[in-house]
Amino acid sequence: MQHSARFRLGWKNGLITAGILVLATALGLLFDWLDLQEVNLYALFLLGILLTAALTASRFCSAVSALAGILLFELLRAQPRFSLAFLRTLHPMDFLIPLGVALLMGSIAHNSRRLTDRTRLLLRADQLFLKANGREEILSITAQQLEQLLNRPVALYVANGTELGPVRRFGAYVEGTALDQIAAQWTFRNGENSGARTARFARADFLYICIRTEAHVWGVLGIFAGERPLTALEDQLMQSVLSECTLALERGFYNQKRQEAALQIRNEKLRADLLRSISHDLRTPLTSISGSAGLLADQGDSLSPEQRHKLYADIHSDSLWLLSTVENLLSVTRMEEGRMALHLKPELLSEVVGGAMQRLEKYGSTHHLRVEQEDDLLMARIDARLILQVLTNLIDNAVKYTPPGSEIAVRTLRRDGMVVVEVADTGPGIPDADKEKVFEMFYTSAGSDARRGMGLGLALCKSIVNAHGGTISVSDNVPHGAVFSFTLQEERIDLPS
Repeated sequence: MQHSARFRLGWKNGLITAGILVLATALGLLFDWLDLQEVNLYALFLLGILLTAALTASRFCSAVSALAGILLFELLRAQPRFSLAFLRTLHPMDFLIPLGVALLMGSIAHNSRRLTDRTRLLLRADQLFLKANGREEILSITAQQLEQLLNRPVALYVANGTELGPVRRFGAYVEGTALDQIAAQWTFRNGENSGARTARFARADFLYICIRTEAHVWGVLGIFAGERPLTALEDQLMQSVLSECTLALERGFYNQKRQEAALQIRNEKLRADLLRSISHDLRTPLTSISGSAGLLADQGDSLSPEQRHKLYADIHSDSLWLLSTVENLLSVTRMEEGRMALHLKPELLSEVVGGAMQRLEKYGSTHHLRVEQEDDLLMARIDARLILQVLTNLIDNAVKYTPPGSEIAVRTLRRDGMVVVEVADTGPGIPDADKEKVFEMFYTSAGSDARRGMGLGLALCKSIVNAHGGTISVSDNVPHGAVFSFTLQEERIDLPS
């Protein structure tokens, strides 16, 4: 790749040099036709030499331009024109002075371009370090930038715990001597430079540098220096890149530690909230179940059928609520810890909604449940089991916050390439101040049943919908009530015509 780029650059510089010479010659003919003084013609070709040096930044092209420019100048002013008669009177200084000027300007332009290119590469390295994600990417960026800045082969060894990983090579392939592997390992173990041009393993082909911060050794970098040592400028460039590398590694390390600490604090808070909620909210229904069961066991024979039925119904209701709460609790903790895997596949929304309505048919005696579907064949790529849990929680929530006889509608529709599912009720609605909080874990509104106020259902719904790449929100139902809606990615299946 480098050889190809240099080849293209050589052709480009050659064309520039030839173009300037042709232009200078044409203008020289024009100057001669206008009968201008020879000094103007000389200045014209000198300007061409300077332009060649500035545009090509090549010592070779500058020298070619100088030699060719002087020959063309002499050919134009020769009598007869374009004859070689000038060779009898040509003095060596006529060549040497323009040639010296050309080489000097070419060298200045060449060094200036190299400095500009290196400055640009350093700035690009800074930008890449800021965007880098993870230590391996940071180390790879370091090796790539050094290879480009120094124009030397680079070897990179990434540390894997207490060992060095396999070598990664950047630039032209150089195998290295038998000492190179030993030098790389020694640098890793001791944290000091070794290899070429150092006191240890000086006969190695690469100079090995330990990449480390205060707390960790991240790897070893090898820079080819067997043929020629690093110049002072190259050493400065190397140190600049390595400094940026270590800063990026430290920044990434401490960011990771902060994230881990934040996650630990979050998990501890979650665990504390769970324990507090469990101890408070589960005690009441368990006490109710225990009391009802004890009453049936001690006085069952003396109770009327209506009283026994009431106690059985209370036990059944509290047991179902406990079962649902435990299921939500387990799902929430798995979701928060990232342990709940999604099994996505195309599913008919009508079947998922039907499953939820079947599960909640017990509410049919107290509430009016209905389903409105824009398209019976509406499909989405989902985990049907989890979306069923979302629908169940939303409908259960609507039942809990609406009086008996209220209407609850479940709607499915298509909107902007997404599937939208709505659960609308005709209850008292949700105040605007609570709309942003209802999906928070352990949040319960003031009007909820204090006995069943753990506040996990809607938090779980949000986690599941977000895991599917959708959103969930709540809005007002007109004229009164609330509408919970969530989006899912639509799955389209083209049927053969």
